[in-house]
Amino acid sequence: MYDIMDQWMIVLALFIVLILLLYKWSVAKYDVFSERGVAHEKPWPLIGNIPIKAMLGRIPVLKHMIELNLKYSGSPVYGIYALRDPMFFVRDPELIKLIGIKEFDHFVNHNSMHNNMQESILSKSLISLRDGRWREMRNILTPAFTGSKMRIMYELIQSCSTEGVIHIGELLQQQLSEENTIDLEMKDYFTRFANDVIATVAFGLSINSFRRKDNEFFRIGQSLSKISAWSVVKAMLYALFPRLMKLLRIQVMDMKNIDYFSSLVNVTMRYRQEHKVIRPDMIHLLMEAKQQRLNDLKDQSKDAHYYSEFTNDDLLAQCLLFFFAGFEIISSSLCFLTHELCLNPEVQDNLYKEILSVHQELNGKPLTYDKLTKMKYLDMVVLEGLRKWPPAISTDRECSKDIDLYDENGQKLFSARKGDVLQIPIFSLHHDPDNYEDPETFNPERFADDHKDESRVFLPFGVGPRNCIGNRLALMEIKSIVYQLVLNFKLKPAEKTSRNLLDDIRGHGLKPKNGFWLKFESRQ
Repeated sequence: MYDIMDQWMIVLALFIVLILLLYKWSVAKYDVFSERGVAHEKPWPLIGNIPIKAMLGRIPVLKHMIELNLKYSGSPVYGIYALRDPMFFVRDPELIKLIGIKEFDHFVNHNSMHNNMQESILSKSLISLRDGRWREMRNILTPAFTGSKMRIMYELIQSCSTEGVIHIGELLQQQLSEENTIDLEMKDYFTRFANDVIATVAFGLSINSFRRKDNEFFRIGQSLSKISAWSVVKAMLYALFPRLMKLLRIQVMDMKNIDYFSSLVNVTMRYRQEHKVIRPDMIHLLMEAKQQRLNDLKDQSKDAHYYSEFTNDDLLAQCLLFFFAGFEIISSSLCFLTHELCLNPEVQDNLYKEILSVHQELNGKPLTYDKLTKMKYLDMVVLEGLRKWPPAISTDRECSKDIDLYDENGQKLFSARKGDVLQIPIFSLHHDPDNYEDPETFNPERFADDHKDESRVFLPFGVGPRNCIGNRLALMEIKSIVYQLVLNFKLKPAEKTSRNLLDDIRGHGLKPKNGFWLKFESRQ
């Protein structure tokens, strides 16, 4: 009997020791902010400062982010423990400029926490590359995103916008009621539009997802972009146990679906090379960049030692990056923008006047890239949409070397240390009254010419040399479909339209519980 008791005591003692070791491990990094004098809340063991309700999708996440940022008003930096890892949130505009622009050489890289990507093709994408290899790839890709290249791709995007309008017109004709209106869930609508744009611009495919509802490109794209609860769990496990997850070969993303896009690009490139096909899309521009790099490597007058080859895998990785950026970010931005237009009829009326004026000037001719980019009020409306609902709610930088950061008066703002992860909370900053008066009001006049010189934080596409390389393409895509929709339809609130998005958006997806609903009424 005593032997059994002794065994149980040993088991109990080992269990207690294990629990104590786990506790010590879980709180081992929780003195960082106290030692550095950074404002923060006391963290919970293992989960840090992340509310459990936020993990479970039970609180309005965006609203919580705004409140957290306002809580530390007056502090240039505040801290949050994301599970075990300390993250420094930067809220001072001058400090953001130092990190993103003036002292960029100390903050070149994004945080290398995307451990699940390091063994995949995505590790070669621009967003994942680091240091010199990132600079090199950025230089290779930059010529593909100039204004002249956007002008070439414009017709591809315009055709997708036209198909989107035709689809709504056909739905209205099918209506049996005399109201000549129809209610649509816009997340599905704009996801199909974004899918068609990415298919034609980045992968060289003409797909009409409004007619072919269940096409393979759309179906696989949706499965890749959806964030499931299991994906969130796996991402958290990667953050806590990266080596174990790699050892077990568990990946957050479904690599079989990525292989589908890989084969698409490889087949397309082979066909174009064999048949000398030229199409004004991203694959063609990237193939040109690949050939230019090959020429640079062969050019004896240049020091080839500093050049790396631009491989087919490099090209494929950039196509996949454009897919992820375009599929979800563009569709979400358009959902938010059209939501604001339907709830702000005066803004919509002013926009319609400008659009109608341009349409009449064209006298039946198609809208051109030059006309689109010169529409001032449309530009103001889109910028205000990106201000209130930025495509990325935050961005980050990783400090590569210790540096003290000072303001223009020589006062120290922050001491960054090698390995620090600095988060720039874009969404919170755009909703901070210190940066924008009455930030919850949708007011395009903030971006009128006579207000453009006002100092403010405006970071919808990031900051500095490492901002979003495709921002011109994104703006062109958004403006093109908005022009067509407002020209042809009045956008009105539907019965299911959310009246308070900040309260209705919960969990990890930027979507209200009941979706984005609008009522379309034909202007004809």
